[in-house]
Amino acid sequence: MRLVVDARMMGAGKTRGIGRYIKEITDAMRQQMSPSDELLLIQPNIPWYSIAEQLKMPRILAKAKADLVWIPHWNVPIFYGCPFAITVHDLLLRHQPASAKASTRSPFIAWVKRLGHRFILWQAMKRAAVILVPTQAVADDIKQYYPNAVSRVIVTGEGMTELPKTNVSSITGKYLLYVGSAYPHKRLDLLVDAWSELSKQHPDLSLVITGKDDVFLSRIKSQVQNNGSDRVLFAGSVDDQELGTLYANASALIFPSSFEGFGLPPIEALSTGTPVVVSDIPVLREVLPQNGVFFFKLGDKDAMIASIEAVLAQGSAAREAASLGGEEVRTRHRWEDAAKRSLAALRAIAHNH
Repeated sequence: MRLVVDARMMGAGKTRGIGRYIKEITDAMRQQMSPSDELLLIQPNIPWYSIAEQLKMPRILAKAKADLVWIPHWNVPIFYGCPFAITVHDLLLRHQPASAKASTRSPFIAWVKRLGHRFILWQAMKRAAVILVPTQAVADDIKQYYPNAVSRVIVTGEGMTELPKTNVSSITGKYLLYVGSAYPHKRLDLLVDAWSELSKQHPDLSLVITGKDDVFLSRIKSQVQNNGSDRVLFAGSVDDQELGTLYANASALIFPSSFEGFGLPPIEALSTGTPVVVSDIPVLREVLPQNGVFFFKLGDKDAMIASIEAVLAQGSAAREAASLGGEEVRTRHRWEDAAKRSLAALRAIAHNH
């Protein structure tokens, strides 16, 4: 099988969740392929979600002469006519279309881009030979919005990446940690509001926020300023070694997201023995263990504060539970397993075509 992968998003520094997914799962696939198989990653310098993507990628993909093309997202060129597979990480744009950079444009441009994204997603769901998804929660979402695609959906899972760590960190003292983007669905605004109360009760504690400095993070910085909160540290984009160190040294990871397809930061934090405080949404109930995880009612600031206070009060007991949770996620979420399920689905489609 000659499998060609659109790997333009590969690498955690580009699109952290999807980028890490592509890198880890293709590495695991290579280890499982037979000598007669070929895995070709193509990375032309063409921006995703662009007109150039729609016009240029069909020819590039056709020239690759694949038995099957796998596009590990939904951004499939509408003029590409050969068999292809996709990965749908979530249906965020169907639920919360404002959680996208297009929403920061003028209302008309944002509306046009939203329609374009929805059309491309619709045609990808309609035409894909197989649709890989990370969780049953995403599969259930597809059933609701695209019932005709259900028979082509395969739940593959994802894996947990062991992050390197160092004993030296740019952050000192006790801190709560947030990892991820500042898109509205991440509910970082709720965490900042909670912090304005928590900081007064815990003068020895700081809040560390990682993530790319964009228009959404600028809004959060303004909120911090307006709240008069202190001891909020914006760490920016961090590499894997710094991220692993931040996880390991944090008192807790706070993950208040209202919508996810999988949720990598909580399992990464648990792998370092750090407790996590997360919103109680179906996908996180599916992915996370009970040990070391403190669920709070979605959107409830007081419930979040109570969960954080519980972690701080339990201290070493919470960390011991998180270590047990870390061992569980290592077993449950393995890139090798996700690659095996994905390869089986892709090979079957390539064989049939």
